[in-house]
Amino acid sequence: MRPGLKVEKLNGGLFRREATDDMITAVVMNAVSTSKMELGKIYTFLNISEVEELEITSEYDDQNEILVYHRLQRLFLRNPSITINCMFVEQDVTLTEMADKGKPYLAKLLREKGNNVQAMIARNPLQGYTPTITDGLDEDSITAVYKAQELVNFEFTRDRYVDIFIEGRSFTGTPSAVLNLRKLTNVCPDVSLVIAADYGISQKKDIYKNYAAVEDFTGMISKAAVSQNAGELIEGFNLTDSSNKAFIKAGLSGGQPIEDYSEEALDMLDEKGYVFAAPVSGLAGFWINDTHTCDVITSDFAYVENNRTIKKAIKLTRTALLPRVKGRFYVDENTGQLRGEDIKELEGLSKEAMRPMLVSGDISGGIDAYINPEQNLLATSELIVNITFIPVAIGRKITLRIGFKNPLNSN
Repeated sequence: MRPGLKVEKLNGGLFRREATDDMITAVVMNAVSTSKMELGKIYTFLNISEVEELEITSEYDDQNEILVYHRLQRLFLRNPSITINCMFVEQDVTLTEMADKGKPYLAKLLREKGNNVQAMIARNPLQGYTPTITDGLDEDSITAVYKAQELVNFEFTRDRYVDIFIEGRSFTGTPSAVLNLRKLTNVCPDVSLVIAADYGISQKKDIYKNYAAVEDFTGMISKAAVSQNAGELIEGFNLTDSSNKAFIKAGLSGGQPIEDYSEEALDMLDEKGYVFAAPVSGLAGFWINDTHTCDVITSDFAYVENNRTIKKAIKLTRTALLPRVKGRFYVDENTGQLRGEDIKELEGLSKEAMRPMLVSGDISGGIDAYINPEQNLLATSELIVNITFIPVAIGRKITLRIGFKNPLNSN
C-alpha cells in the first residue's frame, strides 16, 4: 500500500455508560404548572426532549425565575443514560415537607416507582422567600436531612433501598460556624447535603443566589459504578464542561465564589461532611470534594459508595432468596435441624447472587454465606442467612515519597 495518513475513529471519549437499574433516580422539586405539566403527578424522563414536551424549557425557567429545566438538563448532562422519575410540587412546599414520609411527595414517588436507587430534592422558592438561617444554613435544609433519614428507614422496612441527596441552601460563608454533619445527634447515614454551586448560575438572578447544585452531584452519582467515588479524578467526573457552560467557575450556596475560601476553610467544610466542588492542583476544572453522608467518619456508611454497594448486595441476594419465602424446608428427623444438603444449596444460592458484583468490579471478593444448622426453624419459622464480602477500597489519600539517590552512597 502506498504511503499515506491512516485515520482511525475513536470511541469512548464521552465516558457514557450503558443504562442500568443503578441509574434510576427520583427527583422532587418546586415548579409552576404548564398546559402540559400537572403538579403532583409523576413523570418519567429518559431524555431532555421529553422534558421539553411538557413546555419546560430554559425560557420557562427564565420567565418563572426557577431552576427546573436547568436541574433536569444538568442531570442528563452528567449522565445521558439516567432514568428520572420526577414529581413537580407547588412552590410553597418546603424541602422538609418533600422529604416527610407522611407527605405525598418523595414518599409517594418512592412508593409508586419502587425501583429508584437515589433521590434528590431541590427547592425553587417563591419570590420574596427569606430563609431562616440556623447553624450556617437555611434551616429547611437541615430539618430535611432528618426527615429524609426517617423516610429512608421506612423505605428499608418496605424493601426499597435509596440514598437521598438534599440541596443545602444559603450557606452563610462561615465554615467554623456551620453545622458539623459528621456529629449530628441523630446520624443520617443515607443522606448527603450538597452546598456546591455553579457560580455562573448563582449570578444569573438574585433568587438563584442561594441555590445548591444537588442535581450535578446526583447526576455524577448515578453515572458512577456503585462502588465508585463520584469525585474520582478522571475526566468523566470533571464538573467543568465548557461547551455546555457548566462549572466554568465554582461557588457555594450562599453565592460566594470558591476562591474566596482558604484551603483551611475548605478542609474544615470537608471534615464536617459537606459536598462541594473545588479545584485540584495540576488538573483543569472543578471536582466533587467527596461523597460524604451525614454519619460519623468511622461508620461503614460514611460515604455514598459504601451505601450503594451494600444496597445493591441486599437487592441481589434478596431477589435470589425471595422465592424460598413460605417455601418448605425439610429437617433431620432425629435432630430437627435443617438438612446439610439444603443448607449447602441456600448458601450457594446466596453466594451466586453476589457474583455479578464481583464480575463488574464492585466488590473485591471474599463472598461468604453461612447458615447456622442449629436454628430451630420448626419453632420460629425464621431462617437467618449471613452473607459477607470484601468491598472495594477508595484511595482518598495517596502519599508519594520521592527523593534523590546518590549511587556513590548506595552501600
